[in-house]
Amino acid sequence: MMYRQLIQQLDNKSNPERLDIIIRQLHDLEVSYQKQEYPTGTNLIVDLGQAEKRIGVSSHFDRVQNSAGANDNASAIAVCIDIIKTFKNSTNNDFGLRVFFFDEEETGLKGSTAYVNEHGIKDLIGLMNMELVGLGNKFAVWPVNENTSGEILTSFESVSKQKKIVTKRFDRIVTNTADHLPFQKAGLKDSFTITCISDKDIETAQHYFKAMEFEVDKQTLSDILSAAPIFEHYHKPTDTFDRLKEDSILMTSATIWETITAVHKMAGNSKHKS
Repeated sequence: MMYRQLIQQLDNKSNPERLDIIIRQLHDLEVSYQKQEYPTGTNLIVDLGQAEKRIGVSSHFDRVQNSAGANDNASAIAVCIDIIKTFKNSTNNDFGLRVFFFDEEETGLKGSTAYVNEHGIKDLIGLMNMELVGLGNKFAVWPVNENTSGEILTSFESVSKQKKIVTKRFDRIVTNTADHLPFQKAGLKDSFTITCISDKDIETAQHYFKAMEFEVDKQTLSDILSAAPIFEHYHKPTDTFDRLKEDSILMTSATIWETITAVHKMAGNSKHKS
């Protein structure tokens, strides 16, 4: 299946319907999953491999009511499904991987917060969260600055460089709110969000932050932001599957997968030396 087809199935569906579509995908892949039900929603969690310490990869499946929900965040769902498929086709059963499909990100990070509150972070090495990964040929990683370090972050940037993909660190984006935040607050330092961007998005971001320094009004900031391709259809009915790029989704999936293999290879080498 082309991943835009999966995203088309998710477009404009209610959050429970989107959850059911993901579950059907997991059943087709013969992959076990856990449902974490909490008072207002349901998370899906997929554990792969035998290692006790796991790398987290996450998306959220809920959408805002007036949006079709394709780039935000069905594109990330597609990447998670692709990573699960890649694991199934690999021989790396000694890996430790945990794939999250969070509920209620759009209404206050309720799903990821419920997970951290119930399960904590003790068995996680770090977390690569995704937001808006269906457009663009470059990566934004956020909220990180030039001094931020972490094995997963460094590996992601190294893999990107090897693949000749430009990666930019942003210590803030329009909002630093995404499902990495409850994990960071709980002490999981090597956790961040990945977004696909273009040259135009970078140019717009520079304009936006410069305008913020001059304390311009909110309408001016909104007008500047609307020039960025990733925000053109953000939280709008026009955020539909046909506007996304299959190449962006596959680029994200391949880079995350190669990051996972690189981190586990380093962990294996470290054990062998000790």
